[in-house]
This record gives sequence, structure tokens and C-alpha cells, in this order.
Amino acid sequence: MNSEKARTCRKWPLCPPDSFLDEELRTLQDRHLYRKVRAIDRTGAVRGILDGRSLCLFCGNDYLGLSFHPEVVGALIEGARRYGAGAGAARLTSGHASVHAALEARLAAVKNKENALVYSTGYLANLGILTALAGPEDLVVMDKLCHASMVDAARLSGAAIRVYPHRLYRRCEEILKRSPGFRRKILVTESVFSMDGDTADIAELIRLKEKFGCLLVVDDAHGTGVLGRRGGGAAEDPAQSEKIDVVMGTLSKALGCLGGYAAASSKMIDYLTNFSRPFIFTTALPPALCAAALAAVDVLERNPGLFESLWRHVRRMREGLTAAGLSYEPSESPIFPVMTGDEAEALRLSQTLLEAGFLVPAIRYPTVPKGKARLRLTVSAAHSDDDIDAFLAALRCSLKSI
Repeated sequence: MNSEKARTCRKWPLCPPDSFLDEELRTLQDRHLYRKVRAIDRTGAVRGILDGRSLCLFCGNDYLGLSFHPEVVGALIEGARRYGAGAGAARLTSGHASVHAALEARLAAVKNKENALVYSTGYLANLGILTALAGPEDLVVMDKLCHASMVDAARLSGAAIRVYPHRLYRRCEEILKRSPGFRRKILVTESVFSMDGDTADIAELIRLKEKFGCLLVVDDAHGTGVLGRRGGGAAEDPAQSEKIDVVMGTLSKALGCLGGYAAASSKMIDYLTNFSRPFIFTTALPPALCAAALAAVDVLERNPGLFESLWRHVRRMREGLTAAGLSYEPSESPIFPVMTGDEAEALRLSQTLLEAGFLVPAIRYPTVPKGKARLRLTVSAAHSDDDIDAFLAALRCSLKSI
């Protein structure tokens, strides 16, 4: 009996169509995997108010504190006055504002590419890139810890998908050797892995790209403003950048705004403009946000002290965590996973820190693999030394109490 017949013939009990909701939500609660959105009013890059209590946030991706920078906020306000609150339609329908083109030119320059294409979010950028480049005749090879947006994009593309263990490039090479007959092969990685904070070996992936004739797509969402000597990200070195076919990035992390983008050759951007459905069929990013993102790039390039402060805080946090008995290699990013393994323990540790005035979320399956629950701790240039020291003291007490 084929699956269609099985669906037709099977006798299901008559019950309300939403009866599964309570059961599946209860299952999540029993497994300590239930999530609920908190109402937090941010009052600064690393400050917020929850239920009337002031909190110090060690949980965001605002690595340079630009979301509250006066120049960035001012550009957003002035952009809204000039361009309005929204874009009105998709860009291929009603065109775009000059600030869209200006932002794309600036992002292309930051990434050492000929051109760029702005999407409404980073998730849509990854979706748009991979579904345009890959199809049923193609192969996508990706790191096991690639972001969900890349995994979803690869699945939606219809391509064959092969996953290699995290940063195990020997296995990646074996997969490529054993995969003849595909129209094209696409290597996919993050530059900074968002839940572990470690980095991809871009040079090794370039070697594999050239050896096997692949396209290379690098998600630099957590690398922009963080990696390199000046925050240019994984593509800061022109010699390396020219060998990456598409650099994806976001405006919503170190740049403090909202949106995503692809940076590539002009021909590749022309291709994505015509074949990337999340670009074609989505209302454009509001021009005011483009103005804010442009201001954020200006601030980053004119103020190297922000980048230096971020890394000074990264070193201070690493030293403090090591002193607290948590082992870390020299930090590759502002992201520190505090591993618990057990979901309930991660929740207890997060709650204990919350009671001490610090917000650090418990990260559990499916965001991370089963048995790999953790706190995802991040630092920002907007933190002070006192913030970090106070947090470390609270963490030491919390670790003793669980």
C-alpha cells in the first residue's frame, strides 16, 4: 500500500483538530525544553528591565553596542523622517531608495566584493542564497553545527545534503571525494559558530573548494565586527575573500540594526536578484534601517576603540571563567558556552543568575544537540569591567549552588 493510500484508509479517532497542542507542549515541559518569550524592555545595549527589575544582559549579539549608539539611532530617526516607516513593496516591484544602493556598495567594500544584495533578515539571506544556487541535481556539504537557516535552506533547495562532523575537514574531504556526478557542489559554513563561539578554518575550506571545484558560501553573521584586525570579518583579507563565492552577513548583530545581505561578484549578485525568491517576493528592508546600518558601518570604521574594547572584555571574561574552573582555549569570539549537558541544570543556572540580576539564557535542544545544553554567554564592547567582574562573582556563586 502506498503512502497516499495509507493516509486515505487509516482510521483516526474523531477529535478536535488542535487536540495535539496540549500533549506536545506538555511533552516539552516534561523534558525541560519548553520556551516562553520574556517581556524585556532594553534600556541600553546591555541593559534591560524585566518585571520592574534592572538587568545586565550577557545574552545578545550586539557585540559593539551599536544598537544604542547616538549616531546609529539618529540616522534611523532621520531616515524615517525622510523615507517613511516602510519600503512599501518588494524592490523588483517598486524599486528601491538610493540608500539601499549606498548600503550595498558599502557592504561590498567591507567584504572586498564587487557588489552586495540586502535582504530583510539574515535568515532570509541564507534561505535566498542556497535555494537559488542549489537544486535537485546538486550537493550541499555543510558543517554539522551550521545555523538552522542554512540547514532549512539546503532542505528547501531539494539538493542532496551531506554533513561533516564539526570542523572535521578530513571528513569533509572524504565526502567530496565520494560524491561524483553532481551538477555542482556547494560548501557551506559559518565563520563564527553561533552557539559554540569557535571559528571555521576558512583557508582549509578554500583548499577543498579549489581541489573539488565547489562553490563556497560563508555565513559571516557573527564574524562581521568581530573577526579580523578591524572587524571586517572572515572576508577582511582580500586574498581570502576573492576565493569565497558568497559571503552572507547580517546587519542585526555587531552592526546593531536589522537585515541580512549577500556579498559576491557582480554576476553572482545579478543571479541572486533574478533567482532568489526571498529577495524577489519580500518587501524590501525599510530605507530608514538602511540609513542606520550605513551609520553603524561608519562608526565601526571611525572608532577602532570599540573593536579594541570588545576584545579586551573577551580576554577579561575568558580569564575570569578559567579562574572559576571553566576551561577555555584562547577565545576566538565574544561567545562563551557554559556547558551543563543537562537541560534542567541549564535552566536552574540561568534562573539563579537571573535572580542575581544577569540575563543569560539556557540553550537547549533543538538549538543545540541533545545532551549539549548550556548557557550561551556573550560579551559586548558596551559592558564595563565592573559588569564583567560582578557577573563572574555571581556565576561562581551560582555554580556552587547547583
